[in-house]
Amino acid sequence: MHAVAAEEFLYHEAELLDDGRFREWLDLLTDDVRYRVPVRVTRERGESGVSAEMFHLDEDRDSLALRVDRLETGFAWAEDPPSRVRHFVTNVRPRPQGDELAVRSNLLVYRARWDRGEHDLLSGERHDVLRPGPDGLRLAARTVVLEATTLPTLNLAIFL
Repeated sequence: MHAVAAEEFLYHEAELLDDGRFREWLDLLTDDVRYRVPVRVTRERGESGVSAEMFHLDEDRDSLALRVDRLETGFAWAEDPPSRVRHFVTNVRPRPQGDELAVRSNLLVYRARWDRGEHDLLSGERHDVLRPGPDGLRLAARTVVLEATTLPTLNLAIFL
């Protein structure tokens, strides 16, 4: 039951993001959502390779809404023209955590820009907290741990 609900939520979310339906995506977030992409660092074996103090993105509901507002204005130069994006979500592993679901999943994001043959691939693992709401599950927290120590893209103007 939990696995199916978590997968359906994540696949629906990926569809909204891929289709550029960012307002609808915001509706999937809780008011107290925390959205983070920490910096990956190379460390010795056995040590965490993820910074607890440095982030590519560290956002809340208000800052995410501001990003969506800006995307709708036509003044988001980093996304004009918009990227062509596909989110591939795999290995969804939910675990009940009180009234919420802690969900780990693997993510591959394909991003193409302009009319060039090049593209960006961002690979990582997401650590999500999904919370039941009146209309179904909502995203309460997301940490995206990218594999790369150096971002293989010019910017992170897209949502992961």
